[in-house]
Amino acid sequence: MATSPRAQPLDYAALLSHTARNRMPSAIRSLFPAELIPGMVSLLSGKPNSATFPFQRIVLELKPAMHAEGETETVAIEGADLDTALQYSATSGIPKLVEWIEEFQAHVHARARTKEGSRPGEVWRCSFGNGSQDLLTKTFEALIDAGDSAVLESPAYSGILPSLVAHKANLFEAATDAEGVEPTALDALLSNWSTSPATRTAPFPKFLYTTPTGANPSGTSASDDRKRAVLAVVRKHNLLLLEDDPYYFLSFQGLTADADPVTRQRGKSYFHLDAHDDYAGGVGRVLRFDSFSKILSAGLRLGFVTGPKEILDAIDLDTSSRNLQTSGTSQAIAYALLSRWGVDGFLTHADSVARFYQDRLEHFESSARTILTASPSIASWVRPIAGMFLWIKLKLPPSPTSADGDSFELISTKAKAAGVLALPGVAFKPPSTDAERKTSAYVRTSFSQVPLDQVDTAFTRLRGVVEEAWREAGLDIPA
Repeated sequence: MATSPRAQPLDYAALLSHTARNRMPSAIRSLFPAELIPGMVSLLSGKPNSATFPFQRIVLELKPAMHAEGETETVAIEGADLDTALQYSATSGIPKLVEWIEEFQAHVHARARTKEGSRPGEVWRCSFGNGSQDLLTKTFEALIDAGDSAVLESPAYSGILPSLVAHKANLFEAATDAEGVEPTALDALLSNWSTSPATRTAPFPKFLYTTPTGANPSGTSASDDRKRAVLAVVRKHNLLLLEDDPYYFLSFQGLTADADPVTRQRGKSYFHLDAHDDYAGGVGRVLRFDSFSKILSAGLRLGFVTGPKEILDAIDLDTSSRNLQTSGTSQAIAYALLSRWGVDGFLTHADSVARFYQDRLEHFESSARTILTASPSIASWVRPIAGMFLWIKLKLPPSPTSADGDSFELISTKAKAAGVLALPGVAFKPPSTDAERKTSAYVRTSFSQVPLDQVDTAFTRLRGVVEEAWREAGLDIPA
């Protein structure tokens, strides 16, 4: 792919917010690594003595592999590993776990573990947080000053909106289609930034935010070619790309009954593509967010960010001043499991989880098709190929501001009263004073938890409230 003459390496210092640039490092935590130097005698910190902790060991009993019969296994955390788990530790994560994850990222995304790079952005590493949500929030703190601009795919994960709004960011929507961010529309938005009435008074954006696999809420997944096209636009306009990818391992593509979880082809991440195109502007344009919540446990609150050292250093400074570190016990549990499994074991488990959700999708979508598209059809959607969500466009009576109608009151009030819960599409759009941008005919439904014997009931109730809306409007549902 040809490189735009406007492309240039990112200036990370210029991207950082005033808060990030002014944040002081911890005098104590910055010296923690020196305590590991052989022969070093540390009088440094006021860590409690681990001899006073009342825990002898932590024993974990593991389930048999999913979809398989077998005996449970036990894993014990004890000795030095337990001391580390229960003690103050490195801000970026317990060293053994960080090492494991960096090797894992290098393997899965085919990125060499470069510690000293000659090109801008070539040095990357990983840091842990209390879930990827924690790391995203700290990333916004590191990048956004009041009045700065950001571009979000639309619809966007609703969990990021409160933080961005609190930072008084100018939020602009990137149009999407069945593969996520649409590169031609993105290029037009950015190319016309200084002349378009919608954007010309706002600073040029610092980053694009996207969830490229099984997106929440839309369920869309970007192909490798689509990612290359989007990345080319991001490079052309010199942006950072935030790749929020918690559903990466819940992709159903290539997930056949005989697929080998270790060798089967998975989609290429933006983090991979960032370093594998022949690109004169350097690498280090992608900040990737992963989560153990969807694969291991949401309650562990463990996520990790991978990307340029300069950005991660700013995130770590935020952690060191806010909550010091991610739970050492959660990290130790994850490390005990991952070191037992190895990379191959993790990938095998991840594919088992993906098959679990694939099977649920089959049942869920079949029910939706039978009930919601029966004549007259009242809904349409694009079948997801990853994740946990079915993003349904309802056929609604026109509203005063939208010919497609608006699902907000119908879902928030009437569907709830009828005994079915879902999220209206407007919840996934940035706040706006423009009334026409604050309506949506969509509804996000999730197939991850609902009992399968209640799915028909849920869709029957949803259809009922849509039909009632047409009756109240005095109109027939169009064919």
